[in-house]
Amino acid sequence: MVANWVLALTRQFDPFMFVMVMGVGISSNILYSFPYPARWLRICSYIMFAITCLIFIAVQALQILHLIVYIKEKSFREYFNDFFRNMKHSLFWGTYPMGLVTIINFLGALSKANTTKSPTNSRNLMIFVYVLWWYDLAVCLVIAWGISFLIWHDYYSLEGIGNHPSYNIKMASENMKSVLLLDIIPLVVVASSCGTFTMSEIFFHAFNRNIQLITLVICALTWLHAIIFVFILIAIYFWSLYINKIPPMTQVFTLFLLLGPMGQGSFGVLLLTDNIKKYAGKYYPTDNITREQEILTIAVPWCFKILGMVSAMALLAMGYFFTVISVVSILSYYNKKEIENETGKVKRVYTFHKGFWGMTFPMGTMSLGNEELYVQYNQYVPLYAFRVLGTIYGGVCVCWSILCLLCTLHEYSKKMLHAARKSSLFSESGTEKTTVSPYNSIESVEESNSALDFTRLA
Repeated sequence: MVANWVLALTRQFDPFMFVMVMGVGISSNILYSFPYPARWLRICSYIMFAITCLIFIAVQALQILHLIVYIKEKSFREYFNDFFRNMKHSLFWGTYPMGLVTIINFLGALSKANTTKSPTNSRNLMIFVYVLWWYDLAVCLVIAWGISFLIWHDYYSLEGIGNHPSYNIKMASENMKSVLLLDIIPLVVVASSCGTFTMSEIFFHAFNRNIQLITLVICALTWLHAIIFVFILIAIYFWSLYINKIPPMTQVFTLFLLLGPMGQGSFGVLLLTDNIKKYAGKYYPTDNITREQEILTIAVPWCFKILGMVSAMALLAMGYFFTVISVVSILSYYNKKEIENETGKVKRVYTFHKGFWGMTFPMGTMSLGNEELYVQYNQYVPLYAFRVLGTIYGGVCVCWSILCLLCTLHEYSKKMLHAARKSSLFSESGTEKTTVSPYNSIESVEESNSALDFTRLA
């Protein structure tokens, strides 16, 4: 009976489930370094981080178990086609490295905070964080480049062209959505992540100058590549908005995904340019050098700082625009009703569904970007407004993540049990029945998908 219950649970896996790690994880980061710090917020951040780790471990184990069962029942080729070529699943693999980055950032913050209390443990933790960061960077590159290549290589759809005259028209009308960004945003996120620890004191003691320089260069290359890629996709999405208009009610929350690269990109470029200034100040002293060398030593780092500030403000400005557009789009569906075919229930725009998670991480990135701009430049010119904006975005992110987590746990447990009963894994009397492979039964798969539909965003 337990084995059958595990099979029913395994059948529910979708890469989108890692979005829970993203939302709760970035909430823990925001609480740890809240614009208006307080001890009780730090305590809450520890709790949120513990929940993040538990969710990550649980979903990672579920993913591995799902892979084993799927391949055993079918084949690895079919698994690859379904989860890496099928855009209903493949686009959401980007949530995995982004969720892991939130864990890396929190561990890095703990390492820096305990440098004086426990230098040895902090050093070992920083080494672990750095290794984990390289793993995350590799995963981000594989997902961003690999999934993009598979999408460009050929058309793949289980439904065929449907009512469209060709795959080209089908792609243009159905798949030019903001979720295309999900496989590219991880590059922006991982580039900003290394900026949080590269020039820290504990990293300096753990690694040498060459490692710091290599990390800074790779961070800069990754950030530049990601930002260019992101804006190409945003341009394509703008075209889709003009042609196909805003997403339908069940997908309207995906508009918030556009905030992700704006907030995280501004956060990353601020950290990167500040680290360049710190690197120059640490390894290029102004003693015993010529006047020209002294001018260059001072001017070049500040040129990077100014470029970083301008770039960050430009990205944040676009983030504010996307915030307003997203909120107005949601409000435009306030009076609209949809009736669910399977249950006959009336759905409204405020009826909880998995798309609600699309608002959590992007709002958190905007909080980080605004707060970092305040921290770095408030000493030169008053920028309290950005601190307030960072607080607003951060508060919305944390509250919305808690709401989504509670609703997801409620819906997931209820619908998973419903799916287990419907697939005849348990008899009404509680005795075990003969189990039919969940992947060979088309009916059970359809019932499972309707119970927990993670694909409607794609």
